[in-house]
Amino acid sequence: MKVCLVSVCIGDKYILQYNNLFKQFHATYAKKCGYDFKVITDYLDTNWKHPDTICLQKQLICCQEWAIEYDFIICLDCDIIINPNTPCLHDFYDFGDKIGVVNQSQPNLQARLVSQKHKGYEVTAKDYYKLKSNHDIETDHIINGGVMVWQPRKHKEFLKNVFYKYVKNQINHPSKFHFEQSVIGYEIQTHEMHFFMSMKWNALWGNNKYYYNTMHNKGLTLQAFFNDNYLIHLAGHCDYHLINSLT
Repeated sequence: MKVCLVSVCIGDKYILQYNNLFKQFHATYAKKCGYDFKVITDYLDTNWKHPDTICLQKQLICCQEWAIEYDFIICLDCDIIINPNTPCLHDFYDFGDKIGVVNQSQPNLQARLVSQKHKGYEVTAKDYYKLKSNHDIETDHIINGGVMVWQPRKHKEFLKNVFYKYVKNQINHPSKFHFEQSVIGYEIQTHEMHFFMSMKWNALWGNNKYYYNTMHNKGLTLQAFFNDNYLIHLAGHCDYHLINSLT
C-alpha cells in the first residue's frame, strides 16, 4: 500500500508560516506511518494562476503524473497540527470507493446550530450551501475541506471535473474560500461519494473553542483539545501563537 501525505501552500508568506509552525507535524506523521510527503508550492494549473483559486487547486492533485502511483493521497490544509499519538489514517477505515471527509458541525450538529445562531450567521447546512454557492441540497452536513482522503485511480476524474466546473466562478467570488468548500461538499454529497470519518480527524479548534468557552465558559484549552484529537485544524488563524507551547 503506497500513501502520500500532501499539503498545498502557495505564496512566500504562507510557505514561511507553514515551515515555521506546521510542516514539522506533517513530516513527522508521514515518517511515522511510512507515507511519502509532498508540499505543493505552485499552481497546478497555471492557466488559472490567481490567488482566489489557490484553495481549489488541490482538486487537481490526484491527476498529477506522480499521483497515480499512490493507493491513497491524504490531503491536509496547511494549518493543521497533528497529535503524535495519531494512528495511520489510510487503513483506519475501509473507505471502499468513497472519499474520506469530516463534518464541520462541531462539536456536534446541535451545537453548531446553536453557535451559528449566537454568531448571527446562516444556521443550517442547507442555508450554508445556498448562501455560499447558490446550491440547493437536502442535507444536514457541511463537509469541511481541511482533510480529505482520496484514491487517485478512483477519484481523479471526479475531482478534476469539479475544478474546471467551478474555477472561473471562484475568482472574485464573494464567498471566497467558502465557495470552494461548498462546491466540493455539494458535489461529493450529491454524487454520494462521502465517507464521514470521526471529527477527531479534522477537529476544528475555533468552532469548539467558541461553543465551549465563549458560549459556555468551560475553559477548554488548546492543549486539552490537542490531547483528545488526532488532526487539529486551526482554521481562521486561531491561536497560532500557542502552537509552540504544546507538549
